[in-house]
Amino acid sequence: MAVGGIGQYTSSEGVSLQLGQGGWDIVTNATVNAHTYIAITVLVGTEVIGDNTASGTVTATSADTSLGDSLSSLEVPEGCTIYGRWSAVTIGANDTAIVYRG
Repeated sequence: MAVGGIGQYTSSEGVSLQLGQGGWDIVTNATVNAHTYIAITVLVGTEVIGDNTASGTVTATSADTSLGDSLSSLEVPEGCTIYGRWSAVTIGANDTAIVYRG
């Protein structure tokens, strides 16, 4: 495995992580913080944003602020996946997401 930062994973390791082979957690109205997380896909959102699109509320703590910021109450549309590197992820009330470990 390459050293930290943007080159932390080899190409094949990166693809394996995108396929969920590092594991995942289904999270509803809760916080997970037992692993490092690399992707969040919102499955069920209870907020409505522009164009009548349902979204879920995501708050996440960056595992490396030199690579990406923490997220604070970000509305993510249902079905969308966001990528990053977080040490803790909170999914809002009545929202559900798959949070991928990395």
